[in-house]
Amino acid sequence: MFLSTSVLNNLMKKAYKTGLVVARTQDAQGNDWLYLAGSYWEVSVNKDFIPKKTLGDIITLIGELPKPGERFKATKEGNQIEIEMPMAINEEGFGTDTLTITDVILIGTQGTAQRLLQDELTGRIYPINNVFISIINNAMIENERGEYSVTEPFFNPIRGILWKNNVCKLRAHFRTDDKNIKVLKSLKGVDITPEVPEE
Repeated sequence: MFLSTSVLNNLMKKAYKTGLVVARTQDAQGNDWLYLAGSYWEVSVNKDFIPKKTLGDIITLIGELPKPGERFKATKEGNQIEIEMPMAINEEGFGTDTLTITDVILIGTQGTAQRLLQDELTGRIYPINNVFISIINNAMIENERGEYSVTEPFFNPIRGILWKNNVCKLRAHFRTDDKNIKVLKSLKGVDITPEVPEE
């Protein structure tokens, strides 16, 4: 799993305050998948690749894992079953286009650190909560078990970014940054992608 366990745990704790969605499914090969979602992010991960610490964090927070085919919203009031709701990340609208992660961070409303991502083809800039850059940790990947590395995120202008490999997926919304509208407009078309060092 390419996600930092500590950052994911913080995201789950924050989501739990208003409702952390947890669901469990099986794919056509019989693999067990766990789905977690907050209000602006969602994760699908093959249960066999979830670190024991993360499974422990989930159970500590919500008390139990859902049964296969079950989805609930977990809060301190308890776990409420949800029916006919998404149980996996919908990848529709995410093609092969990727965004380049820049080194530029803007502080948005409420002091949120936002990393700027750029579409190199159009020059458009997309702000995203920097937590979704810091959560990516290729050192967590289990290459010996056939897990792939991840590189730049796929994107959809409306649905945000999608990091994925063969055992884990993370989708997160872009941020609407009213505080920095002028800055973002002035950066459009300016190449702010990191320079590739010459060999």
